[in-house]
Amino acid sequence: MGINVDTTASLSRRQAHWEKSSSIRSRPRRVLRNVSPDEHFYPIARQPIALHPLVKALGTAARQRILLQSLYKFLNDIAFVETRVVSEVSLAIANDQLPWPFPAQLRADVLTVVIDEAFHAHVAIDFMEQVQRLTGVTPLSLPTTLTVEQAIRNALPKLPADLHIALKTISVCIAENSVTKDLIDVHREDGLNETFHAVNGDHMIDEVRHCLIFGDVLRHLWGVLTLAQRRAIGAVLPDFLGDYLSLSLQKQFDIDILADVGLDARQIETVIAATHLDQDLATYRTVNPIVDKVVNFLAESGVLDDPEIRKAFEDRRLVDS
Repeated sequence: MGINVDTTASLSRRQAHWEKSSSIRSRPRRVLRNVSPDEHFYPIARQPIALHPLVKALGTAARQRILLQSLYKFLNDIAFVETRVVSEVSLAIANDQLPWPFPAQLRADVLTVVIDEAFHAHVAIDFMEQVQRLTGVTPLSLPTTLTVEQAIRNALPKLPADLHIALKTISVCIAENSVTKDLIDVHREDGLNETFHAVNGDHMIDEVRHCLIFGDVLRHLWGVLTLAQRRAIGAVLPDFLGDYLSLSLQKQFDIDILADVGLDARQIETVIAATHLDQDLATYRTVNPIVDKVVNFLAESGVLDDPEIRKAFEDRRLVDS
């Protein structure tokens, strides 16, 4: 599939934009110098266990410890997703190793993502170490995988081997677009430590550009797949989204955090029951806009154009009939 003149011009402008504004080219190292008692390291709105009455009764120090451990998981997740999932697929595209050819300029843009993501992982690890030195608080045992990795592992056996890399590529396109939403949400909260706010802001600026790049990747890939290949992938995407948007890893980590701040087993069960509701993806859609954001991204990329694929999403109540 060729690439038209207008798109080529757009991609060239994107390269120029990367040269000017990417974090690795335009931002200094973010150095954590002090922590104000009024600041916290992670958005309270994104960690509901910190707002539960049983946790509030433990006092401010316990809340701050919960938010600090939540920061460690957030940074660890960034380092994992950037150096493992995203980089694996991005390098395959950049090196023209997929069964489907990609335009040269788009491959060049994806290579800038590889550079950015390695830097994001470096910044996340660097900031985590700075926080540990300053606070004296070490991370709990952090998850060794990610929900996107779990979702990929669950989906691959449902597809023929020749479509595994296509599924992985689509997974990264989805992840890059949903990660950006997470970063924007984090950035909106007041009271965050200013150095973390700067680190997150740098990352967010890069990820907005990555959203556009991976939107192009998905549209191009979907356009060169056969109808049979699209339908095979489309049939597994609802289950993939259910696994990807699952909070199972977060739930276990929250259990560990609550034990760390001194709650007993019965209290932990009470807090988890109130903050981690058992619900299917369609129900989760009613309380978290990330579901609609991901589905809309797929729709805008042409994934739901085929009636058979759209019906699979309708059957799971991920789109309206």
